[in-house]
Amino acid sequence: MHPGLTVHRLLEEQARSTPSEPALVDDQRSLDFSAWWRKSRHLAALLQRSGVQEGDIVGVLSRKTVFLPVSFISISLVGARFVALNPGWPPSERERVFQRWPERFLLSDGTFEISAWHVERYLEVCPNNLMEGNEDPEEVPEVGPDEVVYLNVTSASTGLAKVAETTHSQLMANTIGFCDTMSLSPDDVHMSLFGVIGHPHELFMRGLYLGGKTVLTTMRYPREILQAVARERVSCLMGLPPQLDSLARLSARGDVDLSSLRLAEAGGMHTSQEFIDGFQKRTGVPLYGVWGSTETSGVVLVGNPGETGFTKVVDGYQIQIRKLDESGGSDINRGELWVAGKGVVRRYLGDRTATEESLRDGWYRTGDVFRRENGKLVFLGRRGGLVKSSGLKLYPLELELAILRHPEVADACVVGAHHPVRGEIAAAYIVPRPGREITGAEMRRFLKPMVEEHKMPKVFSFVPGLPRTANGKIDRKAIGKREIEPDYRGELLRTDVELVRLLNHRADMVSKLPVGFDPTWVEEQVENVVGHNPGPLSDSAVRDIIRFIISTFEKR
Repeated sequence: MHPGLTVHRLLEEQARSTPSEPALVDDQRSLDFSAWWRKSRHLAALLQRSGVQEGDIVGVLSRKTVFLPVSFISISLVGARFVALNPGWPPSERERVFQRWPERFLLSDGTFEISAWHVERYLEVCPNNLMEGNEDPEEVPEVGPDEVVYLNVTSASTGLAKVAETTHSQLMANTIGFCDTMSLSPDDVHMSLFGVIGHPHELFMRGLYLGGKTVLTTMRYPREILQAVARERVSCLMGLPPQLDSLARLSARGDVDLSSLRLAEAGGMHTSQEFIDGFQKRTGVPLYGVWGSTETSGVVLVGNPGETGFTKVVDGYQIQIRKLDESGGSDINRGELWVAGKGVVRRYLGDRTATEESLRDGWYRTGDVFRRENGKLVFLGRRGGLVKSSGLKLYPLELELAILRHPEVADACVVGAHHPVRGEIAAAYIVPRPGREITGAEMRRFLKPMVEEHKMPKVFSFVPGLPRTANGKIDRKAIGKREIEPDYRGELLRTDVELVRLLNHRADMVSKLPVGFDPTWVEEQVENVVGHNPGPLSDSAVRDIIRFIISTFEKR
C-alpha cells in the first residue's frame, strides 16, 4: 500500500484487492473489507444528510465494536475530523475538548446519554440498523494525506487535556513504521485491550494497513478475553500490564488456548522485570515493552522480548536524549526524550501555549526522563514528577519499582510533598494486596538495602486504591487528594476486587476456627469462579452464593 494514501482510500484499496478477507470482528458481528467499506459509505451518507460538512469536528460515543472503525472511515470520507468522547469526562473537560467548537457534531451508537454534551446537531445510529443500509454518499471532498482527520486526546481527567491534531500521513507513518519494525504480516490477527478513549486508532489501523483481521470486544473478564483469543486465533495482543497479567494468571487453566499468540505488547505504563518474567513463564508468549504517545501517533520505542528497557526506534522516527535544563546538547546518558519523525504531530488544537512548550521545530518534547544503560533506554519517570529533596534529585519510578518488589504490595505511587525544612520530600502511596497489612517501619526496613538514604520516602500512606486517568494510567495530580476503592472495570480486565477483599478478610477469621480451614481455598475460589465462571449462573449470582457461604462459616 502506498504511504501517501488517506485512511479511507486505504480501506477502499483493501476492499478492491481483498474484498472477502476478514477485516473486523466484534462480539456480535463480523465484516470483511468489502463490507467495512460499504458500511462506512452508508454512514457517510447519513452524516451528510444530517448536515456534517468538511472540517467539522465529529465527536463519537461508541463502545469497542465495529461501529468505531466504521465511524472513523465515514468521518474521514466526508472530510471531517474524528474525536473519541469519554462519557466520564467532567463538564470542564467536555468544554475544553469538544463543546467550545461551534462546528461540532455528535455521533453515537445509541448506548450513551447525549444530553450532557449540549449539541444541536447529532446522529444516533444503532449498529444493527447500520448493518442493514447500503446508501452511497453524495459527492465527497478531495482530501489530501496532510489534512487533519483525527483529534487525539491526551488523558482528560487530570485537568490538562490536550487535543493533538493528527493527519492521515501521520497515522500512516506510525502504522507502517511499527508494522515494518515488528515484521507483522497480513496473516496476523490483531487485538488490543486498550479502551476506545486512548489512541482508538491503534485498535484497527494495523489490520487495516496489512489487510489482516482485527478483533474488537466489550468483554470485561479475563476468561472471556481468553476465549476470544482462542476463537479468533489472535496472534498479536496489546494491553496494559495489569490487563496482560490478568490473562497470564489464568493461562494454566485447561480450557485456555494461547497457541495462536506469537507476541504481546505491554504499553501505556512501565513494565517491571518481575511482570515480564511472570507473563512469559506462565504463557510462553514473548512479551515486548513498548513506548509511545498521543503526539507521536503511536508506538516509537520497542524493547527486546523478555527485557525491560527499549532497544529499537520504530522506523521513520529519530530520538535524542537532551539535558533537562536544555543548556547542553543531545545524546547524553541521562535526560529527557525528544522525538522527531513523520508521525509526530505539529500542534494542539486551540492551545498555542502547550504547542510552543512541547512541539518545536519538528521535535516533540516528551517530558519523559530516560537513562542509557547497556545499549538500552531505561525509563526513569516524568520530568514534571522529579522530586528534589534538600537539593538532591530522585525519580519517583525508581522508588516505585523498589516498593513493588515487596510481596505484599499490589500497587504504588511516589509523589513530591511539601516539607517546611527540606522543601520537598518523597511521599509513597501504597496499595497492599487484598487482606494484607504493611507498616511504614516494615517498608523502610525492606527498602533500606535498595534505596539511598536521601531517596527514602519520608511518608508512607497505605490506601485501598490509586486514582487513574481514562487511559488507565495513575492520576498523579489526584494522589493524596482522593483515594479510591480498587476498581479495575476501567482497565477492561479485572478480578472482582470487592469479592477478593471479602474472601481474604473472611479467610483470616475462619482460619482461627477449629474447622480445618484450608487457606488455599480462597485463592482457588478467585482462580476458578470470580469473573470467569463457566456455568449457567451469572457472576453476580456466584458472588451472592459465596457471600452466603462465607457468612455461614462466620456464624459457626
